[in-house]
This record gives sequence, structure tokens and C-alpha cells, in this order.
Amino acid sequence: MRKILNTYIKRPVLWDIVITAFACYIYSLCISKFCVSLYYDIELIKSIISDLISTSISLAGFVLASLTIIVTFKDNISNKQKSDEVNGIELLFSSKHYGRIVGVFTWAVFMFLLLFLILALSKLFISKVPQEIAIYFCLIPISIITLTIFRSILVLYSIIRLQLKK
Repeated sequence: MRKILNTYIKRPVLWDIVITAFACYIYSLCISKFCVSLYYDIELIKSIISDLISTSISLAGFVLASLTIIVTFKDNISNKQKSDEVNGIELLFSSKHYGRIVGVFTWAVFMFLLLFLILALSKLFISKVPQEIAIYFCLIPISIITLTIFRSILVLYSIIRLQLKK
């Protein structure tokens, strides 16, 4: 399991796209092969897009705050006098993984801001798009938001575990 997660963390945007494409394929397969029909109209899609816009910008703020806290922790540890005893969090911040952690959070902020921009612009022309296509303007951002926040929480949890081992 750890190897799978490490592979996912190394190239998160690529894996998010692959997983999202797979989810969209499964959705289209369910619609076409199994005749699953969902009721949705353009007003419902617009409402969901508005909710996703709010969610993406709020999550961008959350991840940016987390990134700020992590950078502040590193600065505090760097300014602290060196002692013979080194805990797990100090090792993490002085290792090669620190750059990967900052990268995960930086990419998450960029993903949320990009989603915010795309969703806000899509509200301008969503009424002109067929409903069968418009639903993907909801499914794709939901998938990307879920995967990005999962990745961010996974990294935060790993950092907290290191701190608790102290």
C-alpha cells in the first residue's frame, strides 16, 4: 500500500487525470450499458457548479494555510538551537521529502485555483452545452477536488504521525 501511495504522490496530477478519466468512463458505461438514468437539468448543474466554485476556493485557502504552517514549522526548527536529540519532524524537514511535501501542497493550491477559474468561466456558457456533456462539468471537478484533498490530508496525517512519535 505504501508503494502505491508513494507512486501517487510522485506524480499526483497525472494520477488525478487517470483516475478522473476512469471515473468518467465508468459513469458513461453505466449510462449507456446499464440504462441508468439520472434526473438533472441545467439549473441543477448550475447549482452544483456554484457549490464547486465555493468549495474549490475554500479548499485552496485551507491548503494554503497548511502550507504556511508547514513552512513556519521548518523555519522554527531551523532557528532552534541544535541539540543532540533529533525528533522525526526535524528529520522530515531536513530531508529530501520536505520538497515533495511543499510540492504536494503547492500543486493542490494551483489545482483548486485552476478549478475555480474553469468552473467560474463555465457558468457563462453551460446553458449552451448539451446536458449529457454538462454533467461532466460537475463530475470531473468533484473527482479532482476529492483526490486533491485526499492527497493533502494524507500528507498532513503523515506529518502529524511523525510529530506524535516524539
